[in-house]
Amino acid sequence: MIAIILFSFGCGFDSKSSSIFVTQDDIEKSFAIDRLLNETYYFPAKKQGSREVIYQPLERFDLIFAGHDLNSSSSFLAYATPGLYTHILAYLGKDSQGFAYAVEINGNDNENFTIVNGLKVDGRLFVYCLGSDYGDKECPKDQYIHGIETYNYVWAKRLKYDLREQLIQHNDILMTTIKEDLMTAYPVQLPFHVGLETFMTKEITLVDDGRKNGADCTAYFVSLFEEVAGVCLDEVRMDADSFKSYYLYDPIGKEAKIPAEYNFFSSGELYISELFTDLGYSLVDNTPRQTLCHDARIVTGVPTPNLIFNSPSMVEINLF
Repeated sequence: MIAIILFSFGCGFDSKSSSIFVTQDDIEKSFAIDRLLNETYYFPAKKQGSREVIYQPLERFDLIFAGHDLNSSSSFLAYATPGLYTHILAYLGKDSQGFAYAVEINGNDNENFTIVNGLKVDGRLFVYCLGSDYGDKECPKDQYIHGIETYNYVWAKRLKYDLREQLIQHNDILMTTIKEDLMTAYPVQLPFHVGLETFMTKEITLVDDGRKNGADCTAYFVSLFEEVAGVCLDEVRMDADSFKSYYLYDPIGKEAKIPAEYNFFSSGELYISELFTDLGYSLVDNTPRQTLCHDARIVTGVPTPNLIFNSPSMVEINLF
């Protein structure tokens, strides 16, 4: 918060910061994202079902969506997350050697799962090296647990013009906030609350509390844009009834399972649909929350990668 206060009084990023030399070591050890060059990055993207690599020209805050092919994935998120995409990163800029960086929420190595005061998962905000333009050079260091190369398809989109312009006007405070989140190891918060009381009430509650207690990979960017830049995205949240219907009736959702190591409800793995049928649990919407957007929008439900990808607030990136 100190950095935000200093910025508000004219102590923000120096206009000459783009000329300061910055290396991957600076990014990894000092989270020096404020020194990244705000330059176009030619990102090697690949659509679902295609082997063709298409180089998308990314600008700061463009969102990268990633997903798994169901027939080749061992990730339970491919089934448990509605839609094609299960993960989101945001492009930030390049270092002085031309390596590009994104930011993401992801799990830690040797993740621990607890259920004291709600289900907790080890994970945090990371700054992620994407490589150089056109995939010519890989990052010299690779310390990431769940790399983007583990996904079968990746595709980027951009906020539509008026929303992007509003984001850019808040560039410095957004970058300051992301840097502080990196320095404080901003934590993972799951979009479903499961606590000790859940076993008595039989209610699992959706979680969307802004930036208070962490976020999942999707909610991080939605809440960052809303609470820091006042930018709200349309049609990006799924309510409890829609989630329940997905798990009960969608051909893919019906196959979604909670792996045994994450299952606190019974022994072994568990179909999510069985939570609502055999075990008698219900899924409940979170308390409506007012955003800081210009229309003081009230929101409920939780955002998903696929809804953001298909939101009318997003547009395709012109390749030329």
